[in-house]
Amino acid sequence: MKKNFFYFAFAAVAAISLTACSSDDDSNDGGSTTPAVNLPRPANADNAAVYTFAGGGVTSSTTVQGEEHAPVLNSLEVTESEQVLFQITQVDNTPFYVIDRPTVVGNTFTFNSDKVKGTVQRIERVAATRQGIVEYALILNFTIYQAGTPIEFKTPSEGVPATKKPTPAPSTSDINTTSLVRTWNFVTDDLPAATFDVHVASSNTEAFKYFYTTTDNQKVYFDLEQILDEALGRNVALSKTDRDDLKRKIKNITVTADEFIIAYADGSGDDVAKWSWTDDQKTTMKIRLKDNKMGNKFFNNDTTIGVEFNGKRCNLKLMVLFADDNGEEWKSSLTVHMQYVE
Repeated sequence: MKKNFFYFAFAAVAAISLTACSSDDDSNDGGSTTPAVNLPRPANADNAAVYTFAGGGVTSSTTVQGEEHAPVLNSLEVTESEQVLFQITQVDNTPFYVIDRPTVVGNTFTFNSDKVKGTVQRIERVAATRQGIVEYALILNFTIYQAGTPIEFKTPSEGVPATKKPTPAPSTSDINTTSLVRTWNFVTDDLPAATFDVHVASSNTEAFKYFYTTTDNQKVYFDLEQILDEALGRNVALSKTDRDDLKRKIKNITVTADEFIIAYADGSGDDVAKWSWTDDQKTTMKIRLKDNKMGNKFFNNDTTIGVEFNGKRCNLKLMVLFADDNGEEWKSSLTVHMQYVE
């Protein structure tokens, strides 16, 4: 399985301080402090839930070439921002994740993107043997495109049974968590999408680089290849897998009550990790990969990400140590600048 990792775009780094990007601060005091933030919960946060299918999942009608069996849809999760996260087991038993934003009308989700096309319909039902217990049936008629290859899921008109488990939304008294749990997009104005900070150990010097969003078919992305070019220009040792992983575009980042999801544009699978706060002040999160095969020397279960709010913006900051081909040690940080759009 390809080693997906948030690496340098996320993953180059946790913030050394806010001063590296104080010019992005909207406060009136020169950016020396971060204003108090209390973003409201998304309007549909109470609809957040995980739907798990009976019997282990729904098997795709699409058989992968050369295989006797097909991928299986294990569950789908509706996030607080009404994105939908699909978890699929591939034919080699590895997980594959896709998150996409549908149009929602009543109980029907309609997808029309390069990643997912079709509908998911939810139907409440009362099981005869469990009177008063509301269960669901899901009618599936959609196709997921895995790097361009279609994988179809289609159920009978009556749907298939699914167990609904609501995901508890954070309390409004938990300001930092409540503000964090939603879908974050990249800034689209003249501010950088990310600030790259490199410290060279031997010379005790620092360098800064700014990366901006790119537009493709009127859609805004953070193109990781900008970071790949910067790393190669600094003679950073990268494997072919590392280089391939950095030739991707990030669409957005969604944080649920316990999951951290990076959505890519290419359909080759989105990255999903569990997260939790590392401190009582709730300013830094710890990442735990849901699949250890996703990790690498830069991104693993010891990764932490600093979180800072500023109005409707959120800075996510990560730090790694690495060496280039000449054995030079680097301490690198990347601050990713996100914004919330209702």
